[in-house]
Amino acid sequence: MTRSDLTTKLSLRMNVSKKEADRYLTAILDSIMSNLEKEGRVVVQGFGSFRVNEHKARVAKKPITGEPLYLPVRKKPVFHAGKELRELINRDSADMDTSTRVKEQRTNYSSVHGVSQTSNPSK
Repeated sequence: MTRSDLTTKLSLRMNVSKKEADRYLTAILDSIMSNLEKEGRVVVQGFGSFRVNEHKARVAKKPITGEPLYLPVRKKPVFHAGKELRELINRDSADMDTSTRVKEQRTNYSSVHGVSQTSNPSK
C-alpha cells in the first residue's frame, strides 16, 4: 500500500476530500517523527510502538579494498507490532489446530524425504 492508497482509504472512511485526508495523514506522520526525535518512543495501543535504537560507533572494513572505515554513532527507527496487530496477521494460521499442523508436518517430511515415521528402536 502506498501513501496515495492510504490517503484514498482515509478519505473514503472519513468522508473527506483526498486533500484533507492527506493533511491528516501528514499531521499524524509528522507527530510520530517529531516525537521519535525528541523522546525516542511512540506507542499506539493495539497497533504497535515505534522507538529509536542507537548503534555504537565502530570500525568496519570496506568489502572490496579491506581498508578500515569509521562508522559513527547512528540511530535507526524500529517498529514493534502490538498484540492485536500480531493476532490479526496470524489469525489464518491460528484457525488450524495444533494436531493438524503436526500431522501435516510429518506428512510433508515423509513425502519429501521418503523416510518412514516409525519410532527408532535404539532410543
